Amino acid sequence: MAAGATLARRIGAAALTLLVALAAPAAVADDGLQRLLDRYLEREGVDGGVLLVSGPGGRTVVASGIADRRRGARVTPDTRFYIASAGKMATAVAVLRQVEDGRLALDQPVRDLAGPLRLDRLANAARARLVDLLDHSSGIPDYITDAYVEEERARPGVARDAATLLAFATGEPATGAVGKHYSYSNSNYVLLGHIAAVADGQSFPQVLRRRVLESAGMTATTVGADPGDPTLAHGYTDDGDVSLPSWMATTGDGPLVTTAGDLERFLFALFRDGRLLGPATLERMRTPSRSEPDAGLGLELWSDRWGRGMGHTGSYDGFEADVRYYADRGTAMVLLMNGNTSSDDALLDEVAERLFADRPAGREAKGPAASGTPLCRPGRAVEVLWEGDWYPARVRGEPDRNGACPVRYDGYGSEDDESVPPKRLRAPRG
Repeated sequence: MAAGATLARRIGAAALTLLVALAAPAAVADDGLQRLLDRYLEREGVDGGVLLVSGPGGRTVVASGIADRRRGARVTPDTRFYIASAGKMATAVAVLRQVEDGRLALDQPVRDLAGPLRLDRLANAARARLVDLLDHSSGIPDYITDAYVEEERARPGVARDAATLLAFATGEPATGAVGKHYSYSNSNYVLLGHIAAVADGQSFPQVLRRRVLESAGMTATTVGADPGDPTLAHGYTDDGDVSLPSWMATTGDGPLVTTAGDLERFLFALFRDGRLLGPATLERMRTPSRSEPDAGLGLELWSDRWGRGMGHTGSYDGFEADVRYYADRGTAMVLLMNGNTSSDDALLDEVAERLFADRPAGREAKGPAASGTPLCRPGRAVEVLWEGDWYPARVRGEPDRNGACPVRYDGYGSEDDESVPPKRLRAPRG
């Protein structure tokens, strides 16, 4: 989802920092993780964040910075953050549980599952199957267009349903042939959330609570959020507090407001303990897509020098999340922030280096969540260097195998889309 300009300010030395650790010996010294987080937030100009590492060697959570400028509230390990597209994992799990129950099938046509929702003018919707939505191979265009961004800025406190969001994609061209081409699109997961609601005869928030949140023990997680909730981290950009659109989001493309601890519970319930999906369904979820080897069903997949990884990143105006599970090591890592980074540095790469440096595993072949290119996140606003000048654009999908980032320039159509190397990208200025 979209992400805006970053906050150009430093975290003061007086900012309160908190840490929580269980009695088990921590795999990385608490003060080491605290320093990593403090320095990263300061370097990136982000107000605050929470970093969690949990595995066989122990569990550590550290927090730093400001959650709410107006109240002067500090970030704690229990502060709740909007996690943007990282919430797609929960949407995928809910749908896959419906598949296990026989309510849905992966090869079913989307048009037969959408109930009264009109799809006749949404490109590729008449031919796409459920699995094509899950692995972003439908070719259905993204609803996050210039028109949508303008509408959201004009009315930031409005909750929008699936029909309203998909209307912004109506009339846009398909991004590729169904099932043959990977193109990240938030529309896919808006549709999945709607389909899940139709299949269970409940609202999508009710479906998520019953099929995912309660089963995983995610008691601090909500679909959307009450702006008056004092446990919330407010999201900040150069425009100030931009939290409202995120808290109003309740569709399948980015529905969750949560804590690092609840995401730890989700990762372990799904990948380690088998409490959310059966073995065959979980294996299907983490099997690379035919059209993109770094994507599963609602998952980003990668293999680096630290082992096999799976999870999802998330980025929207004022919020970022990096949620990882290293399967070979049984280790969960979570980073939540209430601001947008300005560099290509991924903090969880630094954490993994410290945690696993003495135990190399596998060969390095980086994927999206460990690629070191956080600027290239679908829907994020960026600037692209072209012939000596910087031009505003928006990221249209995940990096390709060579690390190039697909972008669309503001004010231009799809015919001018291109893929650019990370060195030609920067966060918007001003």
